[in-house]
Amino acid sequence: MAHTQLNNSSENGFVLVLALFMLSICSTIGVAALLTSTTEMDIAGNDKIHKETFYQAEAGYLVGAEIIKDKDAYGAWEDNEKFAHLAAQRSISIIDGEFLFEGRKDYPEGSGVWNKDHQLDTVESSPDIEIRIEGQFNVDVDVDKIAVRHLSGSGAEFAAGSEGMGVSMHRVIFNMDCIGTLPAWNRSDNRFARTLRQADGTLNPAIPIAEIIVGYGFIPR
Repeated sequence: MAHTQLNNSSENGFVLVLALFMLSICSTIGVAALLTSTTEMDIAGNDKIHKETFYQAEAGYLVGAEIIKDKDAYGAWEDNEKFAHLAAQRSISIIDGEFLFEGRKDYPEGSGVWNKDHQLDTVESSPDIEIRIEGQFNVDVDVDKIAVRHLSGSGAEFAAGSEGMGVSMHRVIFNMDCIGTLPAWNRSDNRFARTLRQADGTLNPAIPIAEIIVGYGFIPR
């Protein structure tokens, strides 16, 4: 009887060790699955933020093109003039009223190459256009106009109507640099929850931003 009791005691100890071993394996698998889920959620969240900020910057390009067309590529505004005042906390402002007269600078000199960091101003330090629309857009834009060129085969070369009058067609060629961030709005403070710029005018390093550079774009004039 003593011999039998000794064997049962040994087997009970083995079962306990086996149970603890299986429990540790299951716990490891559970922790790994939890970490994987958390990582996937972070990736999905970052991807969503990237896409939203990208679309913000892209919207800046479309607004910039409309502003160039509005002045026929040659006009000027007052500094800080409202191009569109849609409502409270909803406006498109022309920060530099003479940006269409700036032109561009080649870097290296005479190379014909546009380099955003060697222009008269940059979107980081001195944007030409500011778009702030509550809950929708939070974008800054810099425009460097290159030229206005005649389009071959346009109405200027052919008669238009019985009077024989021609209509000239041109294209405005430019480089554009756009920076945007999430347009989250804080209703309790009635302001953007994420400010694109700090009080001193520099870009806010604590927010996600996206930048789109349109090189040698053109619009009809």
